[in-house]
Amino acid sequence: MAVLTGYAALSGTGTLPKIRTSHDGTVQVYRLCKLNNRILTAHNRKLDIAVEYVYDDVQLLSGNMRRFLRGVKQSFSLSWQYLPNRTSMTVDGQYGRDYLQSLVENRELLEFFIQDTPNDAGKTYTVYVESYNEDLVRRELINQTLTSYGTHFYHVAMVLRES
Repeated sequence: MAVLTGYAALSGTGTLPKIRTSHDGTVQVYRLCKLNNRILTAHNRKLDIAVEYVYDDVQLLSGNMRRFLRGVKQSFSLSWQYLPNRTSMTVDGQYGRDYLQSLVENRELLEFFIQDTPNDAGKTYTVYVESYNEDLVRRELINQTLTSYGTHFYHVAMVLRES
């Protein structure tokens, strides 16, 4: 890691770690994601967006086929590695696995908001949970007598589809 050294306006010296950038000089920024107006944690999160075209094929009297586009739906694949169950244990203090689990159990339509950059207005989608999968990876103990557990860590994968 590169280190910058210098003097401050106040007396004293110090070092600052240099911000890592990509080859073109930009800094990677996580997209802001909200489910039902609550910010989801960026704790080892990956987001993939896929576009699905919904269409009907109709055979005309002439024998030709015609395709009519009915709509364009988006699918959002979210995954987290080592996601804590408690909000207080995520790296940014945002909602973690317990909140996601409660949304899946309700089986309702959800409002999913994505903001690409801090200055972007963002966009809201009405979605439903198409699939949800979690694997318990680690349990941390509060005490050594195995009577109570602390934080649980999960690998979580979730697919949201626009309704």
